[in-house]
Amino acid sequence: MNRTVRLRTVVILLALLVGVTLAARQIAYRMVERNGLLTRPVGPETPATYGVPYSRVIIPRGSYKLDGVMTKLSDRAPLVVIFHGSAESVSYWANVQALLYKAGISSYVFDYSGFGNSGGERTAKVIAEDVRQAWRDAAIQFPYAQRRIALAYSLGSGFLVSEFPSLSPEPQGLALVASYSSAREAAVAFGTIPAWAAPILPDLWNTVENISAVRTPLLIVHSEQDQIFPLSMPRRIYSAANDPKAFVRVHGYRHEDGHLHPDGTYWAGVMTFAQTGRLPQSSF
Repeated sequence: MNRTVRLRTVVILLALLVGVTLAARQIAYRMVERNGLLTRPVGPETPATYGVPYSRVIIPRGSYKLDGVMTKLSDRAPLVVIFHGSAESVSYWANVQALLYKAGISSYVFDYSGFGNSGGERTAKVIAEDVRQAWRDAAIQFPYAQRRIALAYSLGSGFLVSEFPSLSPEPQGLALVASYSSAREAAVAFGTIPAWAAPILPDLWNTVENISAVRTPLLIVHSEQDQIFPLSMPRRIYSAANDPKAFVRVHGYRHEDGHLHPDGTYWAGVMTFAQTGRLPQSSF
């Protein structure tokens, strides 16, 4: 085999390797979208179930609409805009919205495209647009709120932090609850892909890297009993974040308990942050 033939063979093999790698990355990407972006039907629960008045939100998204729920105390009340996680819908947050309302805090939660009663397709690109659109709509619905806090739970933390620099108007605070380090590590934690396949996946929703672009006061809340995302994940986010920031470790709560069994202890730090604009004392 002469030199020209050998060189041609190497080029062909490299091209095949690149093609196989790109195909594998695309398959892994779609697997995460299909198995990681899960929805649940909207249940009968609303804030009214827990004694709090509410209004339904409709967010236009071109050919379809997003569904949401908001509670409003007064024009000047602080506002928390909730970006929920996977395998949830707005009804899962009815009791949290009631808890916030009773603490003097308005709230706004919506379902991403393809979640709950929202139309559209569940893809990473579309959800990024949903995040920006919902934040703009919340600002329109609550134009005089004394402060607007963007709150993300679980998988929603990656969505929100990735799009945070694009949010307008700028939030007065960011709260990450039950958060994770990156889509790669979250996919492994969820069991969506095996650990050996993680490097194949595009580096999507890397919160540890993306948090450096956030200059807004940051609150991280995480339970040491979280059975899906270990404390090491949000601690890495905290270490990479800019000041001012606070880390509140809560005890005895599993990953879903923040919205399935909410109470004043779990949400105390968030409520203080929203009510006063001041970060609570850290408890690592």
